[in-house]
Amino acid sequence: MEKNSVTWLPHLTSEIVADARGQELDAYAVALEGWRRGLTLKWHVKDSDKFNEIKTWYVDKPGKLFSLSDNVKTHYFFRTRGDKVSNEAVEIGMDKEKTKRYLADAGIPTPTGNRFTDSALSDENILEYASKIGFPVVLKPIDGSYGRGVITNIKDDEELIKSITYLRTELNYSDVILEKFISGEEYRIYVVGEQVVAAIHRIPANVIGNGNNTIKDLITKKNEERSRNPRLYSCPIKINKEMEQFINKSGYSLESVPGNGETVFLTNKSNISIGGDPVDVLDIIPDNVKETAVNAVNAIPDLSHGAVDLIIEEQGNDIKGIILELNPTAQIGSLLFPMKGYARDVPAAIIDYYFPETANVKTDKEKIYFDFQEIIEPLVSRTATTVTVSAAPVGSIIAKKYIVSGEVQNIDYHRGLRKQGLERRLSGYVTNQENGNIEIVVLGIDKNVIDEFKTTITDDLERSKVYEIIEELWDEPVKVGFEVKGNLKNQLDQLNIMKLQLDYLRKEVRKAERQYKKYYRSFSWQITMPIRKIYDLFKYIRRFF
Repeated sequence: MEKNSVTWLPHLTSEIVADARGQELDAYAVALEGWRRGLTLKWHVKDSDKFNEIKTWYVDKPGKLFSLSDNVKTHYFFRTRGDKVSNEAVEIGMDKEKTKRYLADAGIPTPTGNRFTDSALSDENILEYASKIGFPVVLKPIDGSYGRGVITNIKDDEELIKSITYLRTELNYSDVILEKFISGEEYRIYVVGEQVVAAIHRIPANVIGNGNNTIKDLITKKNEERSRNPRLYSCPIKINKEMEQFINKSGYSLESVPGNGETVFLTNKSNISIGGDPVDVLDIIPDNVKETAVNAVNAIPDLSHGAVDLIIEEQGNDIKGIILELNPTAQIGSLLFPMKGYARDVPAAIIDYYFPETANVKTDKEKIYFDFQEIIEPLVSRTATTVTVSAAPVGSIIAKKYIVSGEVQNIDYHRGLRKQGLERRLSGYVTNQENGNIEIVVLGIDKNVIDEFKTTITDDLERSKVYEIIEELWDEPVKVGFEVKGNLKNQLDQLNIMKLQLDYLRKEVRKAERQYKKYYRSFSWQITMPIRKIYDLFKYIRRFF
C-alpha cells in the first residue's frame, strides 16, 4: 500500500452508509453486520418494553437502540455497546477518576493525577498539586467528551490559572482532573474480548503546504476531503479563537503560505471530532501496547469490549502504553473510515463475540443493505415503538439488471412489477430512463426465481408493450425490498401536473363559493325561506310520531 492510500471495507461503502452518517453510523454498521448474517434485526425507541431494564445514555433520537436474535437468544445494543457490557462498566467508563482507580489497582499505567471537586476547587489547591507532580500538566473536566475542555501541555502557573478560569467561566466546568502531561502520540485501540481488532493513530488537526495556498485556504481544501469521508464529514476543522492563538504561537497566521510538503498543526488536541486525522496502525503497533489495552479492558468488571485511548511513550528502547481513558460506547467510524491505511471490520468482531455461531456464515453481504431512514421513520414519528427489518437474503446472492424498451413507463405497470418481485421475495427497483426505457434491478438467492420474474416483464399487455429486454449482471449494492423510482425529469413532470391539478381545484372551489353566495342572496332563496322553515318543523315533529 502507498503511504497515503486508504482502503475501506467493500461491504461498507460510502453509498451503503449514506443515510446513516454521524452518530447513527456506529449503530447502523453493527446492526447491518448482524442482519446480513441472517439474524432478526429490530429497532427500538428508548421507552420500548425491551429496553426498560437496560440503562442507556445520550439517546436523543431513535436509531441507536436495536436488538439481534437467532433461534435461541436475543442480544440488545446501544450503538456499539451490547448487553454483555454491564451498567457498572458504563458508569465506571464515564467517570475518569473511577476508571483510573480500577486501572491502578490492576497495575496498568495511567498519568499521575488528582480530582478537584467543586468544594475543593481553588487556585491554591490546584497550583499546589501541579507543583507537586511537576509541569507540564493537563487540566480536563471529569465528565467531558469530544476533547471539550481538555487543555494539555500547561507549562507554568500562569498558564494553569488561565486554564482554570477558562474552564470555570466559559465552559462552566467545576469538577476537574489535573494530570501529569505525558509526551507521546495518541492512539485509539478497539478491544473485543481478548483481542485487539483495530487501532488508529489520532493525529491533531493539520494541513500540508503546497507553496501556493494560505493556511486558511488549505483548511478549506482539507475540509473538502473530510466531507467525502462518512465519519469525518460531520467533523470539519473549525477556525476559532483558540486555534488562531495556537497557530500564531507556532509562528504562523491564517494568511501564511507553508512550503511544499510542510506540515502545520492547528491544535495540539488529537480528537477526531475537532479535526483530527485517523490513521490505521493495527499492523505496526507494538504487541506490548496491545496487551496493555486488553488488560485495561479486562480491569473493568464486565466491560467485554470497548475503546481504549492511550499515549505511547518512548524512552530509549522502552515503549509502553499509558492509558488515558476507556469508552464502553465508543464511536467506531474512524476505525471503519480512516484517512490512511486499512479499514478494520469492528462490527464483524462484535457480532462474532455475541453470535459466534454466525462467524462462518457465507453470504455476499456487500450486495444487500437496508434503508436506515425508512426503517426508523415510524420510531421518529412515534407511530411504533419497535420496527423489524425484513429478513436479508443469506447465501450466494444473484443480481441482474434488465433494460426494457417499448411503451413501458406506465406507473401502474411498474407497481405490478413491484408486486411480482415482492411475491417472490426479491429485492430491487424499477426506474424510468429519459429515453423512454426502464431499468429493472432484481436480487435474490435463487436463479430460477429471478428467471421466472423476467417472464413477468412481458405479461402486462394492458399497461405495457415490451419491444426488447437486455439482460446484464448487476454488481452494485441493492436495498432490501422493491422500490418504484422515477428519474428526475419524470418527478418534476409529476410535480408540475400535481400543481396544475391543485390550481384547478382551487379555482373550482372559488367558483362554487361565488355561486353559493349568489344563490344565497337571490330573491328565490329569500322568498322560499318560510316554506323551508315549515318543512324543517314538520320533519322535527315526525320524529315523535
